[in-house]
Amino acid sequence: MDKVTLGIIGCGHVSTIHLPLLTSSPRYEVRAMADVVEASAKQRAESFEVKHWSTDYHALLSDGQIEAVFVLTPPAMHAAIAVDALRAGKHVFCEKPLATTTEQCRNVIDAASHSDAILLLGYPMRFAPDAQNLRDQIQSGRIGRPIWFRDVWGVGKGAPSVSIHDAELGGGVLYEHTHWLDFVLSTFGPAKRAYAVMARFKPDDTTADDTFVAVIHFTEGDCAIWSESWAAAGFGWQPKCIGRHARPTLDIIGPSGSMHFPDAQGNYVLSLYERQDQSGPPTQQWPWETDWGNNTVAFPNEHEHFYDCIRSGAEPRCTAKDGHAAIALAEAIMESSRTGLPVDL
Repeated sequence: MDKVTLGIIGCGHVSTIHLPLLTSSPRYEVRAMADVVEASAKQRAESFEVKHWSTDYHALLSDGQIEAVFVLTPPAMHAAIAVDALRAGKHVFCEKPLATTTEQCRNVIDAASHSDAILLLGYPMRFAPDAQNLRDQIQSGRIGRPIWFRDVWGVGKGAPSVSIHDAELGGGVLYEHTHWLDFVLSTFGPAKRAYAVMARFKPDDTTADDTFVAVIHFTEGDCAIWSESWAAAGFGWQPKCIGRHARPTLDIIGPSGSMHFPDAQGNYVLSLYERQDQSGPPTQQWPWETDWGNNTVAFPNEHEHFYDCIRSGAEPRCTAKDGHAAIALAEAIMESSRTGLPVDL
């Protein structure tokens, strides 16, 4: 297999997810890594037997043997690094979100439009069978359209990265979980209007909003309601939620039926009821690996798809324009919270 030679930019928490897969993959060779924290770059390089490391990511971009980079830094740095990498002719895998403002997203879109290099945005729900089955069932029309999509998530501690809880670095639960925004946009199409209320309850020394309720209307008539909170004390994913699993309830209501997660006993099962069968057992059920709709194969699937984009010319499944749409929706949600008024997109 013709391996793609990689540089890893960012050696924080998310690198511990990608690096074991990349360094053991027949598709990739990790040549170098960079992090502004010298100890982090050195430790990751030694742990994964990578020969080269640096505190300056430009050293990776100037390395002619590196074909592609994985941008795994905190969100506030994603756009600038992606632009530099595209201008250097490197293929880019960028962890979500693409950026922390729509202006930054447009800079990436412009750089990508003037480059022959590939950019793939890493929203894992695009590559997770459970989430994609949910999307497919909605789009199949089995329960009709328009749809009322209610998704309530648990009260957790938040991400292990302190920067994610810093508003100046683009932090907060909304930006960390733009994968949800990307999922509903990829399912229902463009958003038309957003209304939201956001707050910060976390007792720690944080500045980013950690709790919100958002109502999103889509141009096709569908509506999504989403609520989540990181108000529990302390950083880190364990326990991932307080009292109940991360996704206590998901209800999808259409004119011809409904879907629900979990089942009545709290099992990780997605159930579909067609309208004429709602007094009886579910018409169809699917087991889910995790409550939030991601699967252990999601990251390997991302890596395989990125390779296919580079070597076989496959079209990236999640682009810079998709990333821009998610951030535009996030900005509308934040503006609505500030003004107390609905925001049109």
